[in-house]
Amino acid sequence: MQPLNFMAIWAITSQGANICREIARQFPGSHIYLGDKVKDPPPEATLFQSLQQAVNEKFGLYRAHVFVMATGIAVRMIAPHVNSKLSDPAVLVVDDSGRFVISLLSGHLGGANSLTLEAARVLEAIPVITTATDNARVPAIDQAARQKNLFLDNPRAVKEVSMAFLAGERVDRFDPGGWLDKDSGAWTSTLAEPVFTRNPGIMVHHRITEAPEHVLVLRPRNLYVGIGCNRGTTFAELLDVLHTAFDKNRLSIQSINLLTTIMEKTGEPGLLELSRHLRRPLTGFTRHILDLVRDVPNPSLMVHKHMGVKSVCEAAAMTAANQGTLLVPKIKSGNVTVAVASCT
Repeated sequence: MQPLNFMAIWAITSQGANICREIARQFPGSHIYLGDKVKDPPPEATLFQSLQQAVNEKFGLYRAHVFVMATGIAVRMIAPHVNSKLSDPAVLVVDDSGRFVISLLSGHLGGANSLTLEAARVLEAIPVITTATDNARVPAIDQAARQKNLFLDNPRAVKEVSMAFLAGERVDRFDPGGWLDKDSGAWTSTLAEPVFTRNPGIMVHHRITEAPEHVLVLRPRNLYVGIGCNRGTTFAELLDVLHTAFDKNRLSIQSINLLTTIMEKTGEPGLLELSRHLRRPLTGFTRHILDLVRDVPNPSLMVHKHMGVKSVCEAAAMTAANQGTLLVPKIKSGNVTVAVASCT
């Protein structure tokens, strides 16, 4: 999957084009798209004949869109492409005179609300944000999760938690790693164990445990997977052993921060495909670094014979986790060894 571009800025009038340039100057990496009837368009702009056709082609290529035009036009242009709050890009609308900046779509997860405030500052305009939690000055849990790089395991529960915040009701929270902002502590009741009542709740953890539907489960990226493999090991075998290790130990795949191995294995096609599949980086450590790890639970004479180190998967996982807790000691299956460490 290709990485998304940052921002597309759209206008259909000459006055709108001037606003586009003003916004683009403050947001590096932005692309300007203008109607071909705009007089004296800036050289960096891409011209289009049909706004709808252009939006159809470009909508999925950007993390954010700014439409400098009437809100009704923007709504009609994006309507065929609106899918889910988990994947929709941020969409802003700026009126043609630059007086108002409106957060239209994906205010929290897509970042439209924060972009609205930034764009309004640039244009000296009035920001318009209609998200209830923002206006009531209570935590926006989906935005907090995004800022902390926490994966929403069951996004439907966001509504339950948000409604409880708005109503001033108690929200139970199990977050032993302290991943959420301290500010949210005033709005939640901290649990020592993941035992929830009928109240809406939040659980932030890498362990897979049973949780009621009204409990929002957030996955921190705090697991480091060390992998050793023979030359030519397939992606399918690597993925199968990884899932077996995680399922057996009831760990969430979504909590993986990165994959790591010995430097000589970072070019293995199977490992590279696994990295792409999981959308997690693959990194390698030198033999010297891996041999610095003391108290490796399961050193291997065979690994030392062929790779010159006493351990690959355990030493790599522990090193990546900054000598954190080894949650899963070496699991060997076929051509693969896997270990998992946590930084908290």
